[in-house]
Amino acid sequence: MKLHMDKTLRFWVDVAYDAIKSDHDNVTKQQLLAQILRRYEERGDAMRCLDKQGKITWKASPRFLTMLADAEREAQDELEHFP
Repeated sequence: MKLHMDKTLRFWVDVAYDAIKSDHDNVTKQQLLAQILRRYEERGDAMRCLDKQGKITWKASPRFLTMLADAEREAQDELEHFP
């Protein structure tokens, strides 16, 4: 079963997958991605919803999007302080 995600969530799930895949040799990629999505959902960073065809899709939560926007603003502010 293919896991459908929005672009933002897909990026961060892929980052998490790359970081931990070597520690999970006996787990398929799909299983590991599902575990990552469950963790994101438990933390409040992802949410499940239905697309127009009635299939389950995953989206970055508003809380996660706000956190990412805040981190981007902080990084930009830090860059402005460099000569």
